Amino acid sequence: PGPVHHMLGSPKTDAYGQSLGGAVQVLAKPRPLKKTLEHDEVLVRMLAVPVDDSMVYAPLKKSGVCLGMTGVGRIEQAGSRVEDLKQEDAVIILPKPTKYSNEKPVGTARTLVPCHEEDVIKVPNEILEELTPEQISLTPIIVCAYTVLEQYGSKLKPGDSVLMNAAHLSASGAAFLQLLKLLKLKPLCILPLPGAPRNLVRGEWGTKSAWQDVDVRSVPTATVRAQYERISENLVNLGAEEVFPDAVALLRWRDRNQRMLPKLALDGIATNESCEQLIHCVQSGDKDAQIVIYGHGAARPIEISPSLLAAWGGKINGFNIARWVHSLSANQKKMMAVMENVTKLVRTNKFLMDTVLYKVGEDAITDSFSRAADPADSTQVVLIFPTLQEELHTSTEEQRKEKERQIQAQEEEAKRRKEEEERDKLKTEWLNLLFTEQSVAAMSPEGPLPVTYEGGDLQTPTNLLVFVGDNPKAENPMLKDLPASIGNSGVLSVSWSQHPAGEAYLEFNLKAPEVVDGSWYLRDRAGFENQDLDLLHDVELLGRSLVETLESRLAEYALDWKNVVIVGFGKGAGIALYASLMKLFPKQIGSMILFSPIVLFPSYLSEKVQSIAKTAPPVTQALKIFAVWGNRNRSTPGTYRQLLAQTLRKVPQVHCTPDTLPEADHSFDMKSVAILQQLITLCMR
Repeated sequence: PGPVHHMLGSPKTDAYGQSLGGAVQVLAKPRPLKKTLEHDEVLVRMLAVPVDDSMVYAPLKKSGVCLGMTGVGRIEQAGSRVEDLKQEDAVIILPKPTKYSNEKPVGTARTLVPCHEEDVIKVPNEILEELTPEQISLTPIIVCAYTVLEQYGSKLKPGDSVLMNAAHLSASGAAFLQLLKLLKLKPLCILPLPGAPRNLVRGEWGTKSAWQDVDVRSVPTATVRAQYERISENLVNLGAEEVFPDAVALLRWRDRNQRMLPKLALDGIATNESCEQLIHCVQSGDKDAQIVIYGHGAARPIEISPSLLAAWGGKINGFNIARWVHSLSANQKKMMAVMENVTKLVRTNKFLMDTVLYKVGEDAITDSFSRAADPADSTQVVLIFPTLQEELHTSTEEQRKEKERQIQAQEEEAKRRKEEEERDKLKTEWLNLLFTEQSVAAMSPEGPLPVTYEGGDLQTPTNLLVFVGDNPKAENPMLKDLPASIGNSGVLSVSWSQHPAGEAYLEFNLKAPEVVDGSWYLRDRAGFENQDLDLLHDVELLGRSLVETLESRLAEYALDWKNVVIVGFGKGAGIALYASLMKLFPKQIGSMILFSPIVLFPSYLSEKVQSIAKTAPPVTQALKIFAVWGNRNRSTPGTYRQLLAQTLRKVPQVHCTPDTLPEADHSFDMKSVAILQQLITLCMR
């Protein structure tokens, strides 16, 4: 067979992957089965599986475990050594409890279940003719109730009371109530509901103060009260004599009415609290009082205080239907005999089995588990499964959809690849055109950079000192002391940040994480994004605008490009360096002094410089560059400085001398001016 539906459970986990306990998370998913059957195995086509606590609260350790320890189905295939079972025989799967753990059950909640012959019990025809598969699937639950009462209630006389705390939960509670009614015993039911006030008996067993001093002033909400009344009425109709919200209410009722406490209590919730509260509500051990824990509960250990046990002196018994069935070979026949008797009761309307069905693969399976876990809903949830024809149709449909998904994915991948190739082609063309005469910036210049400061000898200067910073308002006042130390040279400050082309670059954040960690500088041609391409275009535009500003001034002062010394800071220094190395200046300038230069993508700069060097005429005059770095400047990390230094070493006729300014961050201040005055003398010799 192909893949069939499996009900898979996964534990709820915290952020560290540790199991949180509680109800499992479920989903229905087609999965393949093993290909061959062993000689002593059978393949069971499942018809119905009851959702009980052992499924809802399965103590799973890993995800994707197929749930279910019991269920009813028909033999689809039998191994060669299987003699007593043939195809289409109806069976109940109920393996030995020692064979499978709660963490990894046999997994009956799937369309086809491979299991051993010893794991199944044949269903007699008498039962098949009378009951539906979902009713037959409740056999272990009903026989559990019958056997518990037979074993532990045999000494009870008609009219005696039996205490229950799970009469409202699923088919087991309903089965106990109806059997107790038939035995003329009086069920007293404790009905704990979520959201109701928790009034607990605390203290010494058998003392009035343990329950009399409990504060019972809290009242339930209208919703909880309505649920309590609805469920209480249903329990009374099934045979309950009295229903109480908690153990405190029961003990107060007993005190008022001078009633005897019951000798037998049935714990179907199976927690510390549930067991403890029942102990307080039964007679003492010397009167043969006992508690039977038959529920799976939330699969947690039950711990009772030794002092409480000693004061009470009764017995706590555990009962497991699968263990009982496999303890004696006669018990399997007895289980079916009990169900035959129940069948007769069903026929005469003396026994009801209220179920709600969820079909795996069609209905919302998470809803079925939520409903099974809801204490306010007493209807037994049963899973039913698709037929093999439906599974085949689903499998074929899934394969068709999977093929369509694959084709669509391939088409989308091809389309994405084509678009990517087109993008890469356009990007490559754009990057190749940048800083050439065919670029957009060369074809559409946006005018010169504005001059924000002029000083020094501007009549007959021998040199021109050009400052390109980032913030003219803060930087220009510091340039006013320079003319005294540079002789008959002129000083200009130009502003790229006040030029229309500098708007996007001005907004770029040098404190961004990718700048501080150096990854932004390390981007290469393959990793460029649209924003990076725009920034390179802006840098070219601003570089050409710088050239345009200087050309008019050099003509005015009758100076050559070799008489120009460019001083730059930050982004402005990067713009000036790009302009120089990309040969945007008509001739080589004299020298450059750069403070904390922000140079876009040194890898691309290196690649472009080598490309230009192949076609440009050889440079005869060396360019001296002084790079001054602030040792606390987080915007120019070490990886970037190292990469830029390597790039500049590869440029012909460029000599770069690095220097470090101690205790300096990313700013142009008076310490920077002091260093500048020393370096100017080296540049103007």
